[in-house]
Amino acid sequence: MTFLNTNRFHWLCFILWQFALFFCCQQIFSIFYNFNPGLSCEDPGFQFSKPKCKLSKVEICSELTANCSNWLIEPAPFHSMVQDFKMFCGSKAYDAAWVATIQFIGVLIGAITYGHLGDHFGRKPVSFFGIAVGISFGVASGFAPSWELFAAFRFVVGTSIASILIVFYAYILEFIEPEQRVFLRSFFNWGYARLVFTLVCFICGYWRSAAIATSLLALPILPVLLILPESPKWYYTKKRFRDAKAADKRVAWLSGIPYDDDENEKVEISEKLEKKDTRIYTMRDLFTSWPIAYRTIVVGSLWFSTSLSAFGSDLNSGNLAGNFYLSQFVSGGVTAFAKIFVFLLDTYVPSFDRRRLHQYPQIAMIICYAAIMVLMILPEADCGIIIINIIGVSFIEITWDACYLVAVECFPTKIRTIGIGTCSLLARTGALLAPQMAYLSDIYRPIPYAIVCSIGTISLLISCFFLPDTKGVDLAALDPTEELDYNRKKSVTENIVIQRRMTGIMAAPRLTLVENSSNNNSDA
Repeated sequence: MTFLNTNRFHWLCFILWQFALFFCCQQIFSIFYNFNPGLSCEDPGFQFSKPKCKLSKVEICSELTANCSNWLIEPAPFHSMVQDFKMFCGSKAYDAAWVATIQFIGVLIGAITYGHLGDHFGRKPVSFFGIAVGISFGVASGFAPSWELFAAFRFVVGTSIASILIVFYAYILEFIEPEQRVFLRSFFNWGYARLVFTLVCFICGYWRSAAIATSLLALPILPVLLILPESPKWYYTKKRFRDAKAADKRVAWLSGIPYDDDENEKVEISEKLEKKDTRIYTMRDLFTSWPIAYRTIVVGSLWFSTSLSAFGSDLNSGNLAGNFYLSQFVSGGVTAFAKIFVFLLDTYVPSFDRRRLHQYPQIAMIICYAAIMVLMILPEADCGIIIINIIGVSFIEITWDACYLVAVECFPTKIRTIGIGTCSLLARTGALLAPQMAYLSDIYRPIPYAIVCSIGTISLLISCFFLPDTKGVDLAALDPTEELDYNRKKSVTENIVIQRRMTGIMAAPRLTLVENSSNNNSDA
Protein backbone atom coordinates (compact mmCIF):
# COMPACT_ATOMS: atom_id res chain seq x y z
CA MET A 1 0.00 0.00 0.00
CA THR A 2 1.37 3.42 -0.98
CA PHE A 3 1.58 6.46 1.28
CA LEU A 4 -2.00 7.71 1.86
CA ASN A 5 -3.07 5.57 -1.13
CA THR A 6 -1.46 8.06 -3.51
CA ASN A 7 -0.53 7.44 -7.12
CA ARG A 8 1.13 9.57 -9.78
CA PHE A 9 -2.15 11.27 -10.74
CA HIS A 10 -2.71 12.38 -7.15
CA TRP A 11 0.77 13.89 -7.06
CA LEU A 12 0.02 15.72 -10.28
CA CYS A 13 -3.08 17.18 -8.64
CA PHE A 14 -1.05 18.25 -5.61
CA ILE A 15 1.48 20.07 -7.80
CA LEU A 16 -1.22 21.75 -9.87
CA TRP A 17 -2.80 23.10 -6.72
CA GLN A 18 0.53 24.55 -5.58
CA PHE A 19 0.93 26.38 -8.90
CA ALA A 20 -2.62 27.68 -8.56
CA LEU A 21 -1.74 29.07 -5.14
CA PHE A 22 1.15 30.97 -6.69
CA PHE A 23 -1.45 32.96 -8.60
CA CYS A 24 -3.74 33.31 -5.58
CA CYS A 25 -0.93 35.21 -3.85
CA GLN A 26 -1.98 38.12 -6.09
CA GLN A 27 -4.31 38.84 -3.17
CA ILE A 28 -1.34 40.06 -1.13
CA PHE A 29 0.41 41.82 -4.02
CA SER A 30 -0.83 45.11 -2.57
CA ILE A 31 1.75 44.66 0.20
CA PHE A 32 4.31 45.28 -2.56
CA TYR A 33 2.67 47.68 -5.00
CA ASN A 34 1.34 49.79 -2.11
CA PHE A 35 4.63 49.77 -0.22
CA ASN A 36 5.27 53.18 1.29
CA PRO A 37 8.90 54.30 1.34
CA GLY A 38 10.11 56.16 4.37
CA LEU A 39 9.63 59.92 4.37
CA SER A 40 11.97 62.32 6.15
CA CYS A 41 13.11 65.91 5.99
CA GLU A 42 16.36 67.40 4.73
CA ASP A 43 15.88 70.71 6.59
CA PRO A 44 18.61 71.32 9.16
CA GLY A 45 17.46 70.85 12.72
CA PHE A 46 14.16 69.13 11.85
CA GLN A 47 13.04 66.41 14.25
CA PHE A 48 9.84 64.43 14.56
CA SER A 49 7.86 64.84 17.76
CA LYS A 50 8.64 61.25 18.76
CA PRO A 51 10.40 58.18 17.27
CA LYS A 52 9.10 57.48 13.77
CA CYS A 53 8.12 53.91 14.62
CA LYS A 54 5.63 55.40 17.12
CA LEU A 55 4.14 57.78 14.58
CA SER A 56 1.32 56.84 12.25
CA LYS A 57 1.70 57.60 8.57
CA VAL A 58 -0.85 60.40 8.85
CA GLU A 59 1.13 61.95 11.70
CA ILE A 60 4.37 61.75 9.69
CA CYS A 61 2.73 63.43 6.69
CA SER A 62 1.16 66.07 8.93
CA GLU A 63 4.45 66.98 10.62
CA LEU A 64 6.33 67.08 7.31
CA THR A 65 3.66 69.22 5.68
CA ALA A 66 3.64 71.68 8.56
CA ASN A 67 7.36 71.93 9.35
CA CYS A 68 9.43 70.72 6.40
CA SER A 69 10.20 72.40 3.09
CA ASN A 70 12.47 69.70 1.60
CA TRP A 71 10.99 66.20 1.77
CA LEU A 72 13.25 63.21 1.34
CA ILE A 73 12.02 59.88 -0.04
CA GLU A 74 14.22 57.29 1.62
CA PRO A 75 15.61 54.31 -0.35
CA ALA A 76 13.03 51.51 -0.43
CA PRO A 77 13.50 47.73 -0.78
CA PHE A 78 10.76 47.62 -3.43
CA HIS A 79 9.87 50.26 -6.02
CA SER A 80 6.11 50.46 -5.68
CA MET A 81 3.21 51.98 -7.58
CA VAL A 82 2.95 54.50 -4.75
CA GLN A 83 6.33 55.91 -5.77
CA ASP A 84 5.58 56.05 -9.49
CA PHE A 85 2.23 57.80 -9.07
CA LYS A 86 3.22 59.91 -6.00
CA MET A 87 0.56 58.47 -3.69
CA PHE A 88 2.29 59.14 -0.37
CA CYS A 89 -0.09 61.31 1.63
CA GLY A 90 -3.61 62.72 1.72
CA SER A 91 -6.29 61.63 -0.72
CA LYS A 92 -3.74 59.96 -2.99
CA ALA A 93 -2.81 57.58 -0.17
CA TYR A 94 -6.47 56.64 0.18
CA ASP A 95 -6.64 56.02 -3.59
CA ALA A 96 -3.81 53.51 -3.21
CA ALA A 97 -5.84 51.62 -0.61
CA TRP A 98 -8.78 51.62 -3.02
CA VAL A 99 -6.75 49.79 -5.67
CA ALA A 100 -6.53 46.79 -3.35
CA THR A 101 -10.21 47.14 -2.46
CA ILE A 102 -11.16 47.08 -6.15
CA GLN A 103 -9.25 43.83 -6.61
CA PHE A 104 -11.14 42.28 -3.68
CA ILE A 105 -14.40 43.46 -5.26
CA GLY A 106 -13.32 41.46 -8.31
CA VAL A 107 -12.83 38.39 -6.14
CA LEU A 108 -16.31 38.93 -4.71
CA ILE A 109 -17.91 39.20 -8.17
CA GLY A 110 -15.94 36.17 -9.31
CA ALA A 111 -17.18 34.17 -6.34
CA ILE A 112 -20.76 34.75 -7.44
CA THR A 113 -20.13 34.15 -11.14
CA TYR A 114 -17.66 31.28 -11.26
CA GLY A 115 -19.40 29.26 -8.55
CA HIS A 116 -22.53 28.95 -10.68
CA LEU A 117 -20.58 28.44 -13.91
CA GLY A 118 -18.52 25.64 -12.34
CA ASP A 119 -21.59 23.68 -11.28
CA HIS A 120 -23.38 24.21 -14.60
CA PHE A 121 -20.64 23.87 -17.25
CA GLY A 122 -18.16 21.71 -15.37
CA ARG A 123 -15.02 22.18 -13.34
CA LYS A 124 -12.42 21.83 -16.09
CA PRO A 125 -13.55 24.38 -18.74
CA VAL A 126 -14.42 27.03 -16.16
CA SER A 127 -11.08 26.56 -14.39
CA PHE A 128 -9.18 26.82 -17.69
CA PHE A 129 -11.03 29.97 -18.71
CA GLY A 130 -10.63 31.66 -15.32
CA ILE A 131 -6.91 30.94 -15.04
CA ALA A 132 -6.20 32.00 -18.63
CA VAL A 133 -8.05 35.29 -18.18
CA GLY A 134 -6.28 35.93 -14.88
CA ILE A 135 -2.82 35.41 -16.36
CA SER A 136 -3.61 37.68 -19.31
CA PHE A 137 -4.89 40.58 -17.23
CA GLY A 138 -2.20 40.11 -14.59
CA VAL A 139 0.46 40.57 -17.26
CA ALA A 140 -1.45 43.53 -18.71
CA SER A 141 -1.54 45.24 -15.30
CA GLY A 142 2.24 45.50 -15.43
CA PHE A 143 1.91 47.85 -18.42
CA ALA A 144 -0.83 50.08 -16.95
CA PRO A 145 -0.05 53.78 -17.61
CA SER A 146 -2.18 55.01 -14.68
CA TRP A 147 -3.30 53.74 -11.31
CA GLU A 148 -6.93 53.81 -12.48
CA LEU A 149 -6.23 51.41 -15.36
CA PHE A 150 -4.06 49.29 -13.09
CA ALA A 151 -7.02 48.99 -10.69
CA ALA A 152 -9.30 47.94 -13.57
CA PHE A 153 -6.89 45.15 -14.59
CA ARG A 154 -6.56 44.04 -10.96
CA PHE A 155 -10.36 43.78 -10.77
CA VAL A 156 -10.32 41.12 -13.50
CA VAL A 157 -7.38 39.39 -11.82
CA GLY A 158 -9.53 39.24 -8.69
CA THR A 159 -12.33 37.41 -10.51
CA SER A 160 -9.81 34.80 -11.69
CA ILE A 161 -8.52 34.32 -8.15
CA ALA A 162 -12.10 33.40 -7.23
CA SER A 163 -12.26 30.83 -10.03
CA ILE A 164 -9.19 29.10 -8.54
CA LEU A 165 -10.31 29.24 -4.92
CA ILE A 166 -13.78 27.91 -5.76
CA VAL A 167 -13.94 25.90 -9.00
CA PHE A 168 -10.37 24.67 -9.38
CA TYR A 169 -10.18 23.79 -5.68
CA ALA A 170 -13.35 21.68 -5.95
CA TYR A 171 -11.97 20.13 -9.15
CA ILE A 172 -8.76 19.01 -7.40
CA LEU A 173 -10.46 17.74 -4.25
CA GLU A 174 -12.94 15.67 -6.25
CA PHE A 175 -9.98 13.73 -7.67
CA ILE A 176 -8.12 12.97 -4.44
CA GLU A 177 -8.97 10.66 -1.54
CA PRO A 178 -10.45 11.86 1.81
CA GLU A 179 -7.26 11.07 3.72
CA GLN A 180 -5.25 13.19 1.27
CA ARG A 181 -7.14 16.45 1.83
CA VAL A 182 -5.23 17.59 4.89
CA PHE A 183 -1.98 16.37 3.32
CA LEU A 184 -2.68 18.62 0.32
CA ARG A 185 -3.25 21.68 2.48
CA SER A 186 -0.29 20.86 4.72
CA PHE A 187 2.43 20.29 2.14
CA PHE A 188 1.13 22.19 -0.90
CA ASN A 189 -0.02 25.36 0.74
CA TRP A 190 -0.18 29.13 0.95
CA GLY A 191 3.07 29.31 2.95
CA TYR A 192 5.20 27.87 0.13
CA ALA A 193 3.31 29.97 -2.41
CA ARG A 194 4.03 33.09 -0.40
CA LEU A 195 7.72 32.24 -0.23
CA VAL A 196 7.93 31.87 -4.02
CA PHE A 197 5.80 34.98 -4.62
CA THR A 198 8.00 37.05 -2.29
CA LEU A 199 11.16 35.70 -3.94
CA VAL A 200 9.91 36.74 -7.39
CA CYS A 201 9.08 40.22 -6.09
CA PHE A 202 12.51 40.42 -4.46
CA ILE A 203 14.24 39.47 -7.72
CA CYS A 204 12.16 41.90 -9.78
CA GLY A 205 12.29 44.77 -7.28
CA TYR A 206 9.80 46.80 -9.34
CA TRP A 207 6.02 46.59 -9.29
CA ARG A 208 5.59 46.42 -13.08
CA SER A 209 7.97 43.52 -13.70
CA ALA A 210 6.71 41.78 -10.54
CA ALA A 211 3.09 41.99 -11.76
CA ILE A 212 4.09 40.28 -15.01
CA ALA A 213 6.36 37.61 -13.51
CA THR A 214 4.02 36.60 -10.66
CA SER A 215 1.10 36.24 -13.08
CA LEU A 216 3.11 33.89 -15.31
CA LEU A 217 3.77 31.55 -12.37
CA ALA A 218 0.40 29.89 -13.04
CA LEU A 219 1.04 29.36 -16.76
CA PRO A 220 2.11 25.66 -16.47
CA ILE A 221 -1.40 24.77 -15.30
CA LEU A 222 -3.02 25.45 -18.66
CA PRO A 223 -1.32 22.80 -20.86
CA VAL A 224 -1.76 20.17 -18.14
CA LEU A 225 -5.48 20.95 -17.90
CA LEU A 226 -5.82 20.10 -21.58
CA ILE A 227 -4.97 16.45 -20.92
CA LEU A 228 -6.94 16.07 -17.68
CA PRO A 229 -10.53 14.82 -17.77
CA GLU A 230 -13.56 16.52 -16.31
CA SER A 231 -14.40 15.53 -12.75
CA PRO A 232 -16.17 12.14 -12.85
CA LYS A 233 -18.13 13.15 -9.74
CA TRP A 234 -19.52 16.14 -11.61
CA TYR A 235 -20.53 13.91 -14.53
CA TYR A 236 -22.29 11.50 -12.18
CA THR A 237 -24.33 14.29 -10.59
CA LYS A 238 -25.40 15.36 -14.08
CA LYS A 239 -26.27 11.69 -14.80
CA ARG A 240 -23.89 11.66 -17.76
CA PHE A 241 -22.69 8.15 -16.98
CA ARG A 242 -20.97 7.43 -20.28
CA ASP A 243 -18.91 10.62 -19.93
CA ALA A 244 -18.16 9.69 -16.33
CA LYS A 245 -16.91 6.28 -17.46
CA ALA A 246 -14.60 7.90 -20.02
CA ALA A 247 -13.30 10.30 -17.35
CA ASP A 248 -12.68 7.42 -14.96
CA LYS A 249 -10.73 5.58 -17.66
CA ARG A 250 -8.58 8.65 -18.27
CA VAL A 251 -7.92 9.01 -14.53
CA ALA A 252 -6.94 5.33 -14.33
CA TRP A 253 -4.54 5.79 -17.28
CA LEU A 254 -2.99 8.88 -15.70
CA SER A 255 -2.76 7.04 -12.38
CA GLY A 256 -1.00 4.04 -13.92
CA ILE A 257 -3.58 1.58 -12.60
CA PRO A 258 -5.91 -0.78 -14.53
CA TYR A 259 -9.48 0.30 -15.15
CA ASP A 260 -12.25 -1.99 -13.86
CA ASP A 261 -14.37 -2.91 -16.90
CA ASP A 262 -16.88 -4.73 -14.70
CA GLU A 263 -18.59 -1.39 -14.18
CA ASN A 264 -19.45 -1.03 -17.89
CA GLU A 265 -22.70 -2.94 -17.67
CA LYS A 266 -23.80 -0.93 -14.63
CA VAL A 267 -23.09 2.29 -16.49
CA GLU A 268 -25.11 1.22 -19.54
CA ILE A 269 -28.06 0.13 -17.38
CA SER A 270 -27.92 3.40 -15.45
CA GLU A 271 -27.97 5.41 -18.67
CA LYS A 272 -31.12 3.65 -19.77
CA LEU A 273 -32.88 4.18 -16.46
CA GLU A 274 -31.73 7.71 -15.69
CA LYS A 275 -32.25 10.91 -17.61
CA LYS A 276 -29.48 13.43 -17.73
CA ASP A 277 -29.77 16.13 -15.09
CA THR A 278 -30.13 19.41 -17.00
CA ARG A 279 -31.42 21.35 -14.02
CA ILE A 280 -29.62 24.61 -13.35
CA TYR A 281 -28.80 24.98 -9.67
CA THR A 282 -28.49 28.39 -8.07
CA MET A 283 -27.69 29.91 -4.70
CA ARG A 284 -31.34 29.42 -3.77
CA ASP A 285 -30.73 25.67 -3.56
CA LEU A 286 -28.50 26.25 -0.56
CA PHE A 287 -31.62 27.24 1.38
CA THR A 288 -34.23 24.74 0.17
CA SER A 289 -32.92 22.21 2.68
CA TRP A 290 -32.50 23.03 6.35
CA PRO A 291 -29.32 20.92 6.88
CA ILE A 292 -27.61 22.60 3.92
CA ALA A 293 -28.91 26.04 4.90
CA TYR A 294 -27.61 25.48 8.42
CA ARG A 295 -24.15 24.55 7.15
CA THR A 296 -24.10 27.47 4.72
CA ILE A 297 -24.85 30.00 7.45
CA VAL A 298 -22.36 28.59 9.96
CA VAL A 299 -19.48 27.95 7.56
CA GLY A 300 -20.11 31.19 5.67
CA SER A 301 -19.87 33.25 8.85
CA LEU A 302 -16.51 31.64 9.64
CA TRP A 303 -15.23 32.44 6.16
CA PHE A 304 -16.23 36.08 6.62
CA SER A 305 -14.46 36.47 9.95
CA THR A 306 -11.35 34.56 8.86
CA SER A 307 -10.99 36.60 5.68
CA LEU A 308 -11.37 39.90 7.50
CA SER A 309 -8.82 38.84 10.11
CA ALA A 310 -6.33 37.35 7.62
CA PHE A 311 -6.22 40.14 5.08
CA GLY A 312 -6.68 42.89 7.65
CA SER A 313 -3.51 41.83 9.46
CA ASP A 314 -1.63 40.69 6.34
CA LEU A 315 -2.06 43.87 4.35
CA ASN A 316 -1.01 45.85 7.41
CA SER A 317 2.26 43.89 7.74
CA GLY A 318 4.04 46.29 5.39
CA ASN A 319 3.33 49.10 7.87
CA LEU A 320 5.18 47.37 10.72
CA ALA A 321 8.75 48.00 11.73
CA GLY A 322 11.47 45.57 10.65
CA ASN A 323 13.13 44.33 7.48
CA PHE A 324 10.45 44.26 4.77
CA TYR A 325 11.54 41.19 2.81
CA LEU A 326 12.68 39.26 5.86
CA SER A 327 9.26 39.62 7.48
CA GLN A 328 7.54 38.37 4.31
CA PHE A 329 9.88 35.39 3.92
CA VAL A 330 9.61 34.46 7.60
CA SER A 331 5.82 34.76 7.49
CA GLY A 332 5.62 32.34 4.55
CA GLY A 333 8.14 29.93 6.09
CA VAL A 334 6.46 29.84 9.50
CA THR A 335 3.06 29.24 7.87
CA ALA A 336 4.40 26.37 5.75
CA PHE A 337 6.17 24.80 8.73
CA ALA A 338 3.12 25.10 11.01
CA LYS A 339 0.93 23.25 8.51
CA ILE A 340 3.16 20.19 8.81
CA PHE A 341 2.06 19.85 12.43
CA VAL A 342 -1.56 20.08 11.27
CA PHE A 343 -1.02 17.05 9.04
CA LEU A 344 0.65 15.08 11.85
CA LEU A 345 -2.16 15.87 14.27
CA ASP A 346 -4.86 15.06 11.72
CA THR A 347 -3.20 11.76 10.76
CA TYR A 348 -2.08 10.41 14.12
CA VAL A 349 -4.55 11.99 16.58
CA PRO A 350 -8.05 10.79 15.62
CA SER A 351 -9.73 13.20 18.05
CA PHE A 352 -8.18 16.19 16.24
CA ASP A 353 -11.23 16.94 14.12
CA ARG A 354 -12.21 19.90 11.96
CA ARG A 355 -13.64 21.78 14.95
CA ARG A 356 -10.35 21.65 16.85
CA LEU A 357 -8.47 22.53 13.66
CA HIS A 358 -10.40 25.80 13.65
CA GLN A 359 -10.66 26.56 17.35
CA TYR A 360 -7.10 26.03 18.64
CA PRO A 361 -5.41 28.32 16.07
CA GLN A 362 -8.21 30.84 16.53
CA ILE A 363 -7.47 31.10 20.26
CA ALA A 364 -3.74 31.49 19.58
CA MET A 365 -4.42 34.19 16.98
CA ILE A 366 -6.55 36.22 19.39
CA ILE A 367 -3.79 36.07 22.02
CA CYS A 368 -1.15 37.22 19.52
CA TYR A 369 -3.07 40.22 18.24
CA ALA A 370 -4.22 41.23 21.69
CA ALA A 371 -0.55 41.30 22.68
CA ILE A 372 0.33 43.46 19.64
CA MET A 373 -2.48 45.86 20.46
CA VAL A 374 -1.23 46.25 24.04
CA LEU A 375 2.37 46.76 22.88
CA MET A 376 1.26 49.51 20.52
CA ILE A 377 -0.70 51.28 23.24
CA LEU A 378 2.08 51.19 25.86
CA PRO A 379 4.47 54.10 25.29
CA GLU A 380 7.49 52.26 26.69
CA ALA A 381 7.08 49.23 24.40
CA ASP A 382 9.64 48.86 21.63
CA CYS A 383 8.93 48.64 17.93
CA GLY A 384 9.84 44.97 17.52
CA ILE A 385 6.35 43.48 17.26
CA ILE A 386 6.81 41.99 13.81
CA ILE A 387 7.54 38.49 15.17
CA ILE A 388 4.23 38.32 17.07
CA ASN A 389 2.42 39.47 13.93
CA ILE A 390 4.06 36.70 11.87
CA ILE A 391 2.98 34.09 14.42
CA GLY A 392 -0.56 35.46 14.39
CA VAL A 393 -0.74 35.38 10.59
CA SER A 394 0.43 31.75 10.64
CA PHE A 395 -2.36 30.73 12.99
CA ILE A 396 -4.93 32.50 10.81
CA GLU A 397 -3.70 30.51 7.82
CA ILE A 398 -4.35 27.30 9.74
CA THR A 399 -7.93 28.37 10.44
CA TRP A 400 -8.30 28.80 6.66
CA ASP A 401 -7.58 25.08 6.32
CA ALA A 402 -10.54 24.29 8.54
CA CYS A 403 -12.79 26.68 6.61
CA TYR A 404 -11.92 25.22 3.20
CA LEU A 405 -12.05 21.59 4.31
CA VAL A 406 -15.44 21.93 6.01
CA ALA A 407 -16.88 23.81 3.02
CA VAL A 408 -15.82 21.12 0.55
CA GLU A 409 -16.96 18.32 2.86
CA CYS A 410 -20.44 19.60 3.64
CA PHE A 411 -21.97 20.40 0.21
CA PRO A 412 -23.24 17.84 -2.34
CA THR A 413 -21.34 17.75 -5.65
CA LYS A 414 -24.15 19.30 -7.69
CA ILE A 415 -23.98 22.51 -5.64
CA ARG A 416 -20.47 22.21 -4.21
CA THR A 417 -18.92 25.11 -6.11
CA ILE A 418 -22.06 27.19 -5.51
CA GLY A 419 -21.71 26.46 -1.79
CA ILE A 420 -17.98 27.24 -1.75
CA GLY A 421 -18.69 30.27 -3.93
CA THR A 422 -21.26 31.56 -1.45
CA CYS A 423 -18.82 31.11 1.41
CA SER A 424 -16.16 32.84 -0.69
CA LEU A 425 -18.63 35.65 -1.39
CA LEU A 426 -18.98 36.23 2.34
CA ALA A 427 -15.21 36.00 2.73
CA ARG A 428 -14.65 38.60 0.02
CA THR A 429 -17.15 40.87 1.75
CA GLY A 430 -14.84 40.70 4.76
CA ALA A 431 -11.77 41.12 2.57
CA LEU A 432 -13.21 44.33 1.10
CA LEU A 433 -12.76 45.91 4.51
CA ALA A 434 -9.14 44.75 4.85
CA PRO A 435 -7.45 47.53 2.81
CA GLN A 436 -9.45 50.08 4.76
CA MET A 437 -8.22 48.48 8.00
CA ALA A 438 -4.65 48.94 6.79
CA TYR A 439 -5.48 52.56 6.03
CA LEU A 440 -6.94 53.00 9.54
CA SER A 441 -3.54 52.09 10.95
CA ASP A 442 -2.31 55.34 9.39
CA ILE A 443 -4.66 57.13 11.79
CA TYR A 444 -4.21 55.00 14.93
CA ARG A 445 -1.96 51.95 14.74
CA PRO A 446 -3.78 49.54 17.14
CA ILE A 447 -7.14 49.82 15.31
CA PRO A 448 -6.65 46.87 12.86
CA TYR A 449 -5.66 44.54 15.69
CA ALA A 450 -8.58 45.58 17.89
CA ILE A 451 -10.94 44.73 15.02
CA VAL A 452 -9.22 41.38 14.38
CA CYS A 453 -9.46 40.39 18.05
CA SER A 454 -13.16 41.29 18.24
CA ILE A 455 -14.11 39.46 15.05
CA GLY A 456 -11.93 36.50 16.03
CA THR A 457 -13.71 36.13 19.36
CA ILE A 458 -17.12 36.05 17.67
CA SER A 459 -15.83 33.47 15.16
CA LEU A 460 -14.52 31.30 18.00
CA LEU A 461 -17.92 31.29 19.72
CA ILE A 462 -19.67 30.31 16.47
CA SER A 463 -17.19 27.47 15.98
CA CYS A 464 -17.59 26.17 19.53
CA PHE A 465 -21.38 26.05 19.46
CA PHE A 466 -22.38 25.45 15.85
CA LEU A 467 -19.57 24.14 13.60
CA PRO A 468 -20.16 20.53 12.47
CA ASP A 469 -17.34 18.03 12.18
CA THR A 470 -16.80 16.70 8.65
CA LYS A 471 -13.50 14.86 9.00
CA GLY A 472 -13.25 11.86 6.66
CA VAL A 473 -16.65 12.33 5.01
CA ASP A 474 -17.00 10.67 1.59
CA LEU A 475 -17.91 13.41 -0.91
CA ALA A 476 -19.85 10.96 -3.08
CA ALA A 477 -21.98 9.99 -0.08
CA LEU A 478 -23.34 13.53 0.00
CA ASP A 479 -24.76 13.29 -3.52
CA PRO A 480 -27.77 10.91 -3.61
CA THR A 481 -29.78 13.33 -1.52
CA GLU A 482 -33.43 14.19 -1.45
CA GLU A 483 -32.43 17.36 0.36
CA LEU A 484 -32.03 19.17 -2.95
CA ASP A 485 -34.65 17.36 -4.96
CA TYR A 486 -37.29 17.60 -2.27
CA ASN A 487 -40.18 19.51 -3.85
CA ARG A 488 -38.48 22.55 -5.30
CA LYS A 489 -41.94 23.96 -6.09
CA LYS A 490 -42.48 24.66 -2.41
CA SER A 491 -41.21 27.87 -0.87
CA VAL A 492 -37.88 28.03 0.90
CA THR A 493 -39.65 28.45 4.24
CA GLU A 494 -41.85 25.38 3.66
CA ASN A 495 -38.87 23.24 2.70
CA ILE A 496 -36.88 24.36 5.73
CA VAL A 497 -39.75 23.52 8.07
CA ILE A 498 -40.15 20.07 6.49
CA GLN A 499 -36.44 19.35 6.52
CA ARG A 500 -36.06 20.45 10.14
CA ARG A 501 -38.77 17.96 11.06
CA MET A 502 -37.24 15.20 8.92
CA THR A 503 -33.68 15.57 10.20
CA GLY A 504 -34.42 16.44 13.80
CA ILE A 505 -31.92 19.27 13.53
CA MET A 506 -33.64 21.30 16.24
CA ALA A 507 -33.16 18.57 18.79
CA ALA A 508 -29.50 17.97 17.94
CA PRO A 509 -28.02 21.00 16.21
CA ARG A 510 -24.43 19.84 16.64
CA LEU A 511 -24.71 16.45 14.96
CA THR A 512 -21.87 15.69 12.58
CA LEU A 513 -22.54 15.55 8.86
CA VAL A 514 -22.18 11.81 8.83
CA GLU A 515 -24.87 11.55 11.46
CA ASN A 516 -27.09 14.03 9.64
CA SER A 517 -26.70 12.11 6.42
CA SER A 518 -27.63 8.85 8.07
CA ASN A 519 -30.71 10.47 9.59
CA ASN A 520 -31.77 11.74 6.20
CA ASN A 521 -31.36 8.34 4.61
CA SER A 522 -33.25 6.55 7.34
CA ASP A 523 -36.11 9.06 7.27
CA ALA A 524 -36.33 8.83 3.52
